[in-house]
Amino acid sequence: ITGGCGFVGSNLAIFLKKRLKNTFILSVDNLIRKGSLLNEKRLKKLKIYNKRIDVSNYNKIKTLKKFDLIIDCCAEAAVEVSKKELNRVFNTNLIGTFNLLKKAKKDNSKIIFISSSRVNSISEINNIVKKKFLIKKIKINKKINESFDTLKPKSLYGFTKFASELLIEEFSYAFGLKYIINRCGVISGPMQFGKQ
Repeated sequence: ITGGCGFVGSNLAIFLKKRLKNTFILSVDNLIRKGSLLNEKRLKKLKIYNKRIDVSNYNKIKTLKKFDLIIDCCAEAAVEVSKKELNRVFNTNLIGTFNLLKKAKKDNSKIIFISSSRVNSISEINNIVKKKFLIKKIKINKKINESFDTLKPKSLYGFTKFASELLIEEFSYAFGLKYIINRCGVISGPMQFGKQ
């Protein structure tokens, strides 16, 4: 699980470890985000170990043992950070996915990619809501699904996640890679550490 010491990755690793008794789970995380060291300690208690690797470094990724399944939870998810730290966002979110795809191709692994609802067009979402600030619950008849507009601007973060989705589809077409892409909406829960 890449991003295994992050909010989604650590909770997923713990959930899977408890449900799949005879499965080896490895976390891959560079531990730069707030809270990741605390999550690493939580994982260690369950004998889930972390390799401190940045996914943008293919030389490190290719040294990992072969896995049947790669779950890519690694991302710089804060939209505001994507405006300030372009290189880190592109290297983690897009180059990191590319490196994991090369590893999956080499090892014939399957991949689950945790994407984001941020791949959808901001202007089209705003057209649904039509209010900048919500004070009370509103009723919306339109739905966001797989056919929702993803071509108009979204955010640099959303772009990197969408580009990763397209890259995964290309690897599947070219090399027969088996994958699932899950576009998550707003996720919240324990060990989130207040990140947006």
